[in-house]
Amino acid sequence: MQIIFFVVGVLVYFLGFTVFVGAKSSIHETVGLLIFLNGTLFIIGAGIIDAVNKKTKAEVATKVS
Repeated sequence: MQIIFFVVGVLVYFLGFTVFVGAKSSIHETVGLLIFLNGTLFIIGAGIIDAVNKKTKAEVATKVS
């Protein structure tokens, strides 16, 4: 799941950058930045999922030992 979030985040980054660069008005610039923000949220979500998975594996390893 975290890989999917990361890949989608990177793709959305590129989409936001493309919209921002091709902006014809301030509304299009705002839309590009909002799309870029969504990409940031996806990448942060992937990082949180990774941290939770690592914490869970560490706790399981501690209980087994």
